[in-house]
Amino acid sequence: MNRKLFDFGVPSWFPVKDKEVLEYCRNIRREEMEFTNENGYCIRIVPHPESAIATELFNWIWRSDVEDKKTVIVFPNSWRNVYTAAVQMCNEFNVNARNLYCFCMDEYADKDGNVAPITWTGSLGYHFLSEFYMSFREDLRPPLSHINYYTNKNLPIYSDLIDECGDGGADLIISATGWVGHTAFVDPDVNPFKADTLEEFMEKKAGFVENCRLTVLQNSTGKNGDFWHTGAYSVSIGPRDVMHARDHLERHDLGFCMGNAMYSSWERMISRLQLYGPVCKEVPASLYQLTKGTMYVSENMARPIEPMDLIDF
Repeated sequence: MNRKLFDFGVPSWFPVKDKEVLEYCRNIRREEMEFTNENGYCIRIVPHPESAIATELFNWIWRSDVEDKKTVIVFPNSWRNVYTAAVQMCNEFNVNARNLYCFCMDEYADKDGNVAPITWTGSLGYHFLSEFYMSFREDLRPPLSHINYYTNKNLPIYSDLIDECGDGGADLIISATGWVGHTAFVDPDVNPFKADTLEEFMEKKAGFVENCRLTVLQNSTGKNGDFWHTGAYSVSIGPRDVMHARDHLERHDLGFCMGNAMYSSWERMISRLQLYGPVCKEVPASLYQLTKGTMYVSENMARPIEPMDLIDF
């Protein structure tokens, strides 16, 4: 049968509308995916990015211990498997996290900009404390004063606190890209991250966000509840925090749509737009291309994307 591609066109609300860019990213072959650019931005295809990140995190904590060196890390939420695996290795090999300073990447908020309290069990900060901090043996934990999470009081100066603690920026940011190409809750074209130029965008600090609809939808597919019971507002680090950090780790293996074994074509496509598309504020996580870091991509995430006319239903 002679198949002919039907062209849908690109809706105005899509973060990237350039068809040439879309086709380039969609058709990248597996053997072309791994590379390191001039900034030290490195893409690696591995069987299990989750395990790679857990091992990397353990290594960062181990170095902070043996080198007796202050280490500032910005953490995503909630990554139970990564955190418990890294901490279990610390507990088994007596690695002390006394030099670790932690900043939560984001948090939920209400429509008036009030930050979800750490005492609420649905808060991202609560999950970080329970999954990471409390998993350490008591004698190996960092002081509680080293754990930084959002409050109404510190939100206006959160980016400044990271810079101050880390002598100009975090040593490391750990992250993953969302459906809309965000990092943390830095969604495209939302306040407080709206900007006329990329340069202006990269200077935006942490702030209160009304999340993009795709972000709300993505979060509703997890354990957060139905679409009407999922947080539509948040507070988040800003692009400036990404640019100021000295190193970055990211995983591309979340698989919200079809479970961790498959990954939807949408997730694979937004991953490719971040990793291989142009650096632009429309795909906020593309900023990582301008930084030093390692992006771990799973083999399943790197599978070819087939257009609809080649799929047998």
